Amino acid sequence: MTCLLRQLQNQEDKDASWMGSDDEPLEGFEWRSGPETVTKGVWMWGEPLWVQVPQGKVAVFLVDTEGSMDLQRQLETSIKLSVFSILLSSYQIFNILSEFKLVDQDYLEMFITVAEEVGKNFNIYPVQHLDLLIRDWQHTSTYGVEGGQEHLKRVIKDLESLPGNDLVLKVLKAAETQCFLMPHPGTRFTRSNRLGDFEKDFQDCLKDYVTTLVALPAKHVRKDSNGHALTGKQLAMKIRDFFQFLEENHYDFSSPVKMAETLANMREQVNRKTIDIIKGEYSEFVLHQDRDTQTETHCLNISPTEMQKKLEEKCQELLERCRGELLGDEQQKEALVQDVGQELRQMMEGFMSTYEWRFKEMENAANRTIKDKFKQQYKNYITDQGQENKARLPCRRVKPRKMRQRLKKKSQELLQQCEEELRGARDRKQAVLRDLEQELTEQMDDFLSNLE
Repeated sequence: MTCLLRQLQNQEDKDASWMGSDDEPLEGFEWRSGPETVTKGVWMWGEPLWVQVPQGKVAVFLVDTEGSMDLQRQLETSIKLSVFSILLSSYQIFNILSEFKLVDQDYLEMFITVAEEVGKNFNIYPVQHLDLLIRDWQHTSTYGVEGGQEHLKRVIKDLESLPGNDLVLKVLKAAETQCFLMPHPGTRFTRSNRLGDFEKDFQDCLKDYVTTLVALPAKHVRKDSNGHALTGKQLAMKIRDFFQFLEENHYDFSSPVKMAETLANMREQVNRKTIDIIKGEYSEFVLHQDRDTQTETHCLNISPTEMQKKLEEKCQELLERCRGELLGDEQQKEALVQDVGQELRQMMEGFMSTYEWRFKEMENAANRTIKDKFKQQYKNYITDQGQENKARLPCRRVKPRKMRQRLKKKSQELLQQCEEELRGARDRKQAVLRDLEQELTEQMDDFLSNLE
């Protein structure tokens, strides 16, 4: 951790000078050799270390957690430290002594179990990247990534020969997992904290490992389960919300089973609240459409087809948001989204049934008004023709046959104008026009019979 700190604080040094001189004490994170635990809880370097990448700058935080195998620590503390580490970290380094053993496998299985549950609750990758850093390696002379990957292959082969290791194997086989072997630092290391007291091969491996890590921040920005980069603020909110939930509900993490129950309960509460909000928003949206279409003018501006499209678009928008906010694995979330979608569509269908009836009634009323308008126009026209004809000398009055032609022509003009103003489907328009034509013909016949 201290060497990582040095490299990140001296990124301009392209050679190994960032490591410092041989007699310079390794200061930064507190450490010492021996059986006693130094790190307690979680230590984080007090400021971000900025790394320039093509897209801008990435803030790197160095975090050290208490040893996972501390016998004096309760399992609950291990689980809570794992949760915090998983929430915060995009690059996990599992520090292992000598070789990958059964105790390491057991802890890794617990860690992965916790990681998957946390991932479900916060929509993040459970394990975004994992390094198995095996220190004090003495079985072969090949160190670093090359030796580490060979050792990892052997570990995977051994685990595959035994039942019940699917969870660990899934992570160990992932492309995001690698193994790195570190030699023993040397006997003088136990009596000193100076770089020069490390063996040369240890110094070389340390330099290679740290240099590789510092080159990776752009590839390992913390991301959510959809692959979107998370900001520091978003991470802080996830951590705050989680521990606030624990405090308010007094849950414990005394075992992985208890932890799973706690996180499942948290998911259920959050999902229930999310679903209630989504349903409430859609209900309010539908009520808003209902209120806005009570009058004929507003209702007739939106056809049932247009209203259906509007409601469906809002439904899809809310379902997508719901899918993004729900917690759990993809199968669980999809099942909940399907249920919510069914309820939203029931609301939509109920409203559309009412709206279609309302639109039809208002459309019929509007068409009656239009028909009555043209009927009145024809009546006024006939009255005007009759008055004009009476005012003429008898010898100059319009003959009934010619008057019929004139009134017929006017009737056709009004029918054409009426057709342009009528609303609705063609068959319904034609029905109104037939009624109007019949009424206009009756008016014309009545007038002509008196004229004759």
